[in-house]
Amino acid sequence: MTRTREILDSIISGTPGVLGVGVLGMDGTPIEVVKADVHFPLEAVNQEIATLVKLLVYTCRKLHDPTFKDFMMNCERFTVLVAQPAVDRCVVVFLSGKANVGTARVQLRRHLPALASVSETLAG
Repeated sequence: MTRTREILDSIISGTPGVLGVGVLGMDGTPIEVVKADVHFPLEAVNQEIATLVKLLVYTCRKLHDPTFKDFMMNCERFTVLVAQPAVDRCVVVFLSGKANVGTARVQLRRHLPALASVSETLAG
């Protein structure tokens, strides 16, 4: 089991209601994906998530704030949390409507430094 997978498993185990978690390259390529719900089509939106993060980073730069931390999108049936631990990858967490978003955000923020160091190891 890779270190990245261990970290994603930890996010899932610490957050009831997670549908899936993934680390994606900025081109939409999945680096590591873990599904808590095997029927959730997480891989169907990899490219869209990467495009969303690129737009958010661009928006931050236009506002003279070069750091994109995280983003949350509420949908009818689920919530999406996105963060960028390194410039070449992003992390996405999909939550069911019954999940505790606050707990998920804490878990994501808690594990971002570890995901960033894994990202640096993979890139270097």
